[in-house]
Amino acid sequence: MLNFEPNPKNRLYTNLNSYLMFLGYILGGRLRQDSKNIEVFEQALRDRVATDYAVCVYQCRLGIYLAVKALIKPGQEVILSSYTMTDIINMVIFAGGRPVFADVDLETCNIAVAELERLITPNTGAVLITHLHGLAVEAHRIKEICDRFKIPLIEDAAQSFGVKEQGKAVGTIGDVGVFSFEMHKNMPTFLGGAVVTNRADVVENIRAELSDFSYPALPGIANKVKKGAIHDIASLPILFQLLTYPIIRFSYLNDFEFINRRVRRNPQESKPAAELPDVYKSQYTPFQARLGLSQMKNVDRDIQARIEYAHIYYEGLKDLDQLILPPLRADGSHTYLWFPILYDRRDELLRFMFDRGRDIAAGHFTNTADLPQFQEFYRDCPNSRKVERALIYLPTYPSYSRREVEKNIEVIKQYFATKVTSTHVQAQDFMPEVSVRL
Repeated sequence: MLNFEPNPKNRLYTNLNSYLMFLGYILGGRLRQDSKNIEVFEQALRDRVATDYAVCVYQCRLGIYLAVKALIKPGQEVILSSYTMTDIINMVIFAGGRPVFADVDLETCNIAVAELERLITPNTGAVLITHLHGLAVEAHRIKEICDRFKIPLIEDAAQSFGVKEQGKAVGTIGDVGVFSFEMHKNMPTFLGGAVVTNRADVVENIRAELSDFSYPALPGIANKVKKGAIHDIASLPILFQLLTYPIIRFSYLNDFEFINRRVRRNPQESKPAAELPDVYKSQYTPFQARLGLSQMKNVDRDIQARIEYAHIYYEGLKDLDQLILPPLRADGSHTYLWFPILYDRRDELLRFMFDRGRDIAAGHFTNTADLPQFQEFYRDCPNSRKVERALIYLPTYPSYSRREVEKNIEVIKQYFATKVTSTHVQAQDFMPEVSVRL
């Protein structure tokens, strides 16, 4: 009997319409390079998050670069989380800033507020916070600190479109917010992002710089669409269960790095440079704007599904003291793009789960404070180091099933049950023999 398990750990939020829209763009849409669709999308974003301005950009990380450059003076410090992707640090450097690494909170993997406040100096030009995994940072609290020191706050909300803290959209609590619409996000346009703000001076600077960008966007977008199509086909449930997963599982359990490195998600990184590389100097396209508009209506529905799955994970795993779980919230501040858990023996647990037919992912960001290329800015960030080696993503995407969530919980509990049994057996093996004379 065939075993139609598991569902893939990750499915994109794309659909057939996403690819048909791209095909239409290739066949004729490029001839109509008017900005009407982009203007409509930017207006929809403004309405959605309630800001005065929204500017679409080629990539989210480009938005980070533009925001930092608009807010700091060259040579000023930018305080940011050390657990992030390498390119975020590069964007700060390209923009003329000096990164100052702050450690993170273990439950959310987000920047630790107390740590951040201690790092503020007279040379601090901005604070950059990241709402990781769809979990809002304490942005209102951080904004109060920044206001006290008269320091601008930038919100990296790449993984948190649709998240609200105290009823306000993340990305709009600080001076500038940046969203991502990359293909793995919850409102994908394959590539791209947006900067939102109420500050006219920031928008003026950003639009002025974007007006000089002329690098062709099509190659980058086409490459993302190709990768998206491959991912979507390979993760079709029946194909995944009959072909893709058996290959992935066999490769993982037998350490076939030739295959493992091809299925492992590694964020794109820019090469070392003194300034922003030309590849980022591209414009957002009307095709992407049309795609974003078509997907915006699904955001709240999808968020609700992820929160429901997070509740199941939390209730099922909360009694396992060896795990660190994210806080459980249903107020819209935590929307769980994944359900992130920490476990010190991550590789052992992952191997156990793959051995029992589960498809689970390890975290793929790094403690950038430890990287050799940023040695000049080194700070000891022990929590970020722990997150790098211990983070596991449990799937929450809307088409994942409740049964799959429950199965993941079941297998994780099995793993810890074997640990208890093993410890009990070892304890018996080392018990001293006691002789009793009658």
